Amino acid sequence: MAARSVVQAMLYASLVLPALAGAQPILLQRCTADGLDAAGAEARVHWARRCALTLHVVYPSLGWDTGMPSANNAGNLIEYTEADPSSNWSGQNCYTGQSDSYDVNFSFVSKLFLSGPTNQYTDGAGFKSWLRSAARKKARPLYPIFGSSYDIYSTGNRQLFPHPTLTNCTLYLDRNGTQPATGYNFFLNGYCENASFTPEQKVLFSDGSMPIVDAVKSLREDLVTLTPNSTLDTVRLQQNQTYSYTADFRDSTHSILELRTASGGLLRVTEEHAIINSEGRMVSAQTLKVGDELLTMEGTRDPLVSIEKTTHYGKVYNLRPTSSDLVSNILVAEGYLVGSSAFLNDEIGYLNRIVLHKQIPPELIP
Repeated sequence: MAARSVVQAMLYASLVLPALAGAQPILLQRCTADGLDAAGAEARVHWARRCALTLHVVYPSLGWDTGMPSANNAGNLIEYTEADPSSNWSGQNCYTGQSDSYDVNFSFVSKLFLSGPTNQYTDGAGFKSWLRSAARKKARPLYPIFGSSYDIYSTGNRQLFPHPTLTNCTLYLDRNGTQPATGYNFFLNGYCENASFTPEQKVLFSDGSMPIVDAVKSLREDLVTLTPNSTLDTVRLQQNQTYSYTADFRDSTHSILELRTASGGLLRVTEEHAIINSEGRMVSAQTLKVGDELLTMEGTRDPLVSIEKTTHYGKVYNLRPTSSDLVSNILVAEGYLVGSSAFLNDEIGYLNRIVLHKQIPPELIP
């Protein structure tokens, strides 16, 4: 599907799923229809784990030893697999997805936490539960959405919802939980996420910068990013194409960092937003400290002179280009190099890694 048709079909939501672009608008619409805040998202993830274990694994003794030691000396991490891919390849009536190999504890911990040491505990039902430190908890958890068909393209794929109280494992035809999906199988269709720019933050497009909220409203397609061959020594810009916009479904209160620089610049982003520092590393905004340097679109370094934690009530936004390589997923916001929504949740482990390298002198190339 062309970038134009993808962007024009977008509703304001987001998801994480390795899907074809043609499926993206359908999934985005379903995330919008569900529209959970962070607390609701976390509760949904706990619900999915509980239902997978109590309905499908059933017995705590059916766990298997991963061979990986827990960080809190509670023995090796024990995993539970909800379905056998060889006999249930589509994940019919499963609460965990193919992308997690139907492994319940891995799915649970990866949706709520960034990567890091994993502790193990025994829950009230006798199952081993994985947790990570509060410092690694995602401000915006990923949460599952469900449909009546494995095939996201199917016109008969009806969206299904857990009961709003999450007191049972039944799926319903409506968000209020009044119409049980009797006679329907269910399938996990994807994971939803939220966004991270406050609405007034300006993002660079082909004819200049504009507030991201205006870009979302007008569905701007001519996003500017770095070229794939950009380096710390040679920062180059290119006109890219917008693949998707993300935004919250409802207004809510967000924890925001105001990053002020020596040149007078100001970035207002959520704590987990990915930003390029002067070493070419992709770092989470919450790890920055006064004196650290941001990288500008001209390739110059601009030190931080203050970092203030505040709040924003309303929606936050993000976007991503069509390109898939890491360097051309670096955008320009308020004149600084930042990550697109591809980096938002550390799902692929690129935070705190060097993604913008120094240019190698020709004489050092073999």
